[in-house]
Amino acid sequence: MTHIRVDYSPVHELVTSLFTYADNKNQMHDLGNKWRKEIQKNLPASFTDKLEELDLCEIVAYLHLVIVDSPKKDNIERFLAWFADLGEGQLYEILAPYLEDGFPMGLKTFRDQSLEIMTEWHRAYTILPEIHDLLGRSAARMEQRSRELSCIDLIDEATNGIVLDLEDEYSAILLIPTYHIKPLNRMDEVGNQQLIISYAVDDEQQDEDSPTNQLLRMTKGLADEKRLVLLHILADGPVTFTELQQKTGLSKSNLHYHLSLLKTAGLLRMHFKMPNERYKYSARPESFTQLKSFLESYVFGLTKE
Repeated sequence: MTHIRVDYSPVHELVTSLFTYADNKNQMHDLGNKWRKEIQKNLPASFTDKLEELDLCEIVAYLHLVIVDSPKKDNIERFLAWFADLGEGQLYEILAPYLEDGFPMGLKTFRDQSLEIMTEWHRAYTILPEIHDLLGRSAARMEQRSRELSCIDLIDEATNGIVLDLEDEYSAILLIPTYHIKPLNRMDEVGNQQLIISYAVDDEQQDEDSPTNQLLRMTKGLADEKRLVLLHILADGPVTFTELQQKTGLSKSNLHYHLSLLKTAGLLRMHFKMPNERYKYSARPESFTQLKSFLESYVFGLTKE
């Protein structure tokens, strides 16, 4: 039976914000290049080289696994001090269940380089308290929902459309709410069927006269003939990317673009299989009910003067 755990820590978000900064070729992050350039002013010139040497994409999952059971994870400074004092033997005990093929860079190098770059990042960039509060509330809400929903349905709800295959048996799934990669989710498979899902948490509506980001994404997702055709096809899904290409005649890059917009809008499901298996896609019917509710709430639910 799969054990699912919801975990939030400000250190998780420190790592995710760093990953978002490093993921500079991805144009789907809400925060964008303007956010990145502002922080870059506070970073030493050597930071980019250190980031590339570390290959953060390969170690993010291991950092989350170190964080999740750390006794100091509720405070970034205390965590960094604890991590600095962590011996190789202690680090091995934490990560051993996930190191089927060893750790190519070596555990000491992993600790030292990760610590250095996380410390520099924390000095240069402060995550706002309201973001931590937002993520804490989301974790509490998902923890409650985990007692009401099946594992599959909980992940679908948290990620706005990722569906795990019932035939894939994970020994454990870690759900981490995150802000900086929104509206994207990130999934990492580690070791013996451990799945880590960082799911996007959107801003709460601050101004009743402005539509929410989710409403904007949904209406944008529908505002194109090609995407409407895709949804029409996906209503009979799930279908593979190749099948969608054949049915629509769209190029790979064009199809990826349209699917990405539909995915971040929560209008489709992405059916996830173990590595080396293809994703499949289908329409997400309940999102259209949500859209109707969001539109009615925004258009007709405002306080008119």
